[in-house]
Amino acid sequence: MDEKLLSIIRKLRGNLLDEPESIIYAEINEGNTKIITDNDYLKAYYDFLREADGARCGMFDLWSFGELSKHQFRISDFSGAEEKWIEIGQVLYEPVVINKESGQVYLFNQEEPDTEGRDLGSVSDFLANYVFGPQYGELVPNADSEEWYLFLKKNLPL
Repeated sequence: MDEKLLSIIRKLRGNLLDEPESIIYAEINEGNTKIITDNDYLKAYYDFLREADGARCGMFDLWSFGELSKHQFRISDFSGAEEKWIEIGQVLYEPVVINKESGQVYLFNQEEPDTEGRDLGSVSDFLANYVFGPQYGELVPNADSEEWYLFLKKNLPL
């Protein structure tokens, strides 16, 4: 994960602590430095977990390392299942997954798991653009009135 993204995560986590009401719409956990992986394509995601071991950012839920194993049941219907995919979270209850063979992040419609899914880019691109960035509104209806997106606009140049 690049320094710019690390800086954004740290800044937002600190700013959330300064706003007690933020617990309603967001929480960025402290990292888990004990997490390791031998899969090169999951390295960027594990880097994120070492910085922020799970997060709730508006309509995004990103699972902590300890929650990952509990949230893999939806990918059993995907082509390649757990050998090819790992569910890392959800947006509006739709699974967000990483392809273990490419490192790309996808958003799937859980009603149609055999469809191709929406490619959200690399883990860093996904985090910087969709979770912590201006493309949040592409995935979340009425984002302009949603508390997390308003918090992002207030705290980052979007």
